[in-house]
Amino acid sequence: MEYNTPNTRERIAARRQQRRTAPSAAPPRRPPATPGPGQQAVPGLRRSLASWLANGRLLSLALCVVTVGILAYALTSPRFSVWQIRVEGNRILEAEQVAGLADALGRPIWFVKPAAVAARLRENAYIASASVDLALPDVMRIRIVERRPEVRWQAGGAHYLVDGSGKVLGLARESAPDDALVIADTSHLELKPNDLVDVDAVHLAQELALRLPVELGFTPAQIGWDYGLGVFVRAPLGQTIVFGRSENLDRKLAILNVVLQDQTAFTYLDLRPSNPFYQNRAPAAPAPVGAPAP
Repeated sequence: MEYNTPNTRERIAARRQQRRTAPSAAPPRRPPATPGPGQQAVPGLRRSLASWLANGRLLSLALCVVTVGILAYALTSPRFSVWQIRVEGNRILEAEQVAGLADALGRPIWFVKPAAVAARLRENAYIASASVDLALPDVMRIRIVERRPEVRWQAGGAHYLVDGSGKVLGLARESAPDDALVIADTSHLELKPNDLVDVDAVHLAQELALRLPVELGFTPAQIGWDYGLGVFVRAPLGQTIVFGRSENLDRKLAILNVVLQDQTAFTYLDLRPSNPFYQNRAPAAPAPVGAPAP
């Protein structure tokens, strides 16, 4: 029997040469990994959108974006600023003056506080009360109640308008009419708007101006006020009659009526004490020419 001659070395060299010259083979493809225990598969974009649409998330997101856009427009648009100011109840103050006191023209309506505007308006002496309302897109409504000047308070060389509560409203811009009640203040202090004068003096002066001419036939030449005396009146001939305060006014008027009816001569009459007293400091009449000296 014949055997083939072994050629092991030649075969090994041939295999090595074949490996050097053969092209590199692509690595084997790995199968897609499957999520192991405790892991969750990440869905794709299309599947996520479909899921959001099904459970309402996409609609909620769209509504949120629209809402934010509307809010940004409302907060920044000049359309939603105060451009119309409507004033009601004013008789003395001009509407433009009230609008200027409100200090809200052109401001975003969302940031205007009606309570703060009303408080700012009440700082004016003429405004007793104020209410403020807002209406979209650009309207402010102001309703005010004004104080009315009832008397003139003469002090420091000026006339001030004063209401029934004794509050100073401001300087009188025009000369006093003939029927105006003027109270002369002997202190001569200068006043400012929102200052208060003696309210009892205001009421007493008003009552004396009405009752003296009607009940006593006595028209005072002047009604005044003094810090120490209170209210007093000057008669046409210069006599001074002190009433003080409004307490016991009927008794004081009755005493004055008796003095006037009796034609008692006096230059100063004080009706404040329970037992009033009077003085007569009129200079004595000159003696006739040729008469002997006393």
